[in-house]
Amino acid sequence: MNQAHPAPILEVDDLRIAFASPDGIVRAVDGVSWQLFPGEMLGIVGESGCGKSVTAMSVLRLLPGPPAMYASGAIRFRGENLLDATEARMRELRGNAISMIFQDPMTSLNPVLTIGEQIAEVLMLHQGLGRRAAWTRAAEMLDLVGIPDPQRRVCEYPHQFSGGMRQRAMIALALACSPAVLIADEPTTALDVTIQAQIMDLLDRLRREMGTAIVLITHDLGVVAESCDRVVVMYAGNKVEEAAVDELFARPTHPYTRGLLGAMPDLDTPVEAGRRRLAEIPGMVPSLKQAAVGCRFAPRCAYAEAGCHRTVPALAPLAVGHAVACLRAIDILEGAPA
Repeated sequence: MNQAHPAPILEVDDLRIAFASPDGIVRAVDGVSWQLFPGEMLGIVGESGCGKSVTAMSVLRLLPGPPAMYASGAIRFRGENLLDATEARMRELRGNAISMIFQDPMTSLNPVLTIGEQIAEVLMLHQGLGRRAAWTRAAEMLDLVGIPDPQRRVCEYPHQFSGGMRQRAMIALALACSPAVLIADEPTTALDVTIQAQIMDLLDRLRREMGTAIVLITHDLGVVAESCDRVVVMYAGNKVEEAAVDELFARPTHPYTRGLLGAMPDLDTPVEAGRRRLAEIPGMVPSLKQAAVGCRFAPRCAYAEAGCHRTVPALAPLAVGHAVACLRAIDILEGAPA
């Protein structure tokens, strides 16, 4: 727990989300819990299909139901369970108290409205600003996120912006109402590494200056290492490890977390000195249409024993703020062979 801010601003508690499909029920999120504290950046990592984005979309209740079904759990924003909130209440919160940056700004921004119109609309709706004041604020937001010549660019359309500038415009739109919580879903996807670094620097600066708490959803552990305070690792709809970022990189314990770290390129070692080969996690992600029998990662795990295939591991504490869902966690930390 963050000692400076003991009360979480956002809390996901034992969340279970399923989707109805012609082939059966897909358990996309299966008992996930985490907390977000004011002013911190929480990283949620895992490969595609592990439930990261579904969890994030559920915070704003953006999942269409049907087919989505909230089977159980709670999502509390400042103590209020959003799963019990009316649609009118959710409209008050979306884009105002809680905002989201989506993966692809080109499909998230309205192509027939100027960037200024889209930002001004949010400000007029949630902040009660007049049109002139809203447009002035829109230009200020573009300037805040580093878009040059904001007075001119505010009158331009999304197609007139580069990919990096569109992402900055999305951030300006998301932050226009000074939200308490910002959910960033793969905010640097499809951007080159220079622009990625600029976007992450921008999010970190805005977090420090505005006090916004950020949930960063990504598959890039390098981004997490540079930017986040804590990290949640997800696999096949489950949370398998959670720790402060320094602790996770110093003592990765779940075999899946170790596999992700082993798949990161070693850029610190010169080529001539012999960089290690990237590790591969064998096998495939299990189908989420079947209820878990044992650890979902067991079929791919080099440490798995017979009990791992029969018993679903509970999340257990290893140290302060470090929890792992693995029956062999202690053995792994003590250096047991794979």
